[in-house]
Amino acid sequence: MKLALKRPVASFSPSPRLVPGLRTLLWLACVALAVWVLIQLFAPAPQVAPAMPAQASAKYQIDQSPEARLMGVETAGGLTPPSVSLLGIFANSEGKGAAVMSIEGQPAQSRRVGDEVANGWTLEEVGPTFAVMRRSGQRHQVNLPILEADPNMLRRVPANG
Repeated sequence: MKLALKRPVASFSPSPRLVPGLRTLLWLACVALAVWVLIQLFAPAPQVAPAMPAQASAKYQIDQSPEARLMGVETAGGLTPPSVSLLGIFANSEGKGAAVMSIEGQPAQSRRVGDEVANGWTLEEVGPTFAVMRRSGQRHQVNLPILEADPNMLRRVPANG
């Protein structure tokens, strides 16, 4: 005679309070899903911002050249141009002459065409309303601010011959 050990089979019998609790939980999940679907259906469409113009306007440009010079950042053509305020110009028709300028907030100084302005930038040309500086192929033009406001203030002085 063989003896075999039979294991008892576990059967699941839910308690009488478990079934209504699960039913309530399922009902609340269905209500939450329905509310979420309704919110998604009636939500306003997202607004697309207008495209920025291809060319950045002067209104949104920030002059970072002082910070760049402070950190010694090199641009494609050389160091960032110095901050120059043009106060006066002595020019002839060939672009030769001199310019009176304040460099980096210093007192005004006169520079002739060919002189170094700052940081390796040289005064290349002066015109009736502007001065041009150059370094490593990079040009930087500075205009007289008073002439931008009133172009009638420009007077020709006869050359002493």
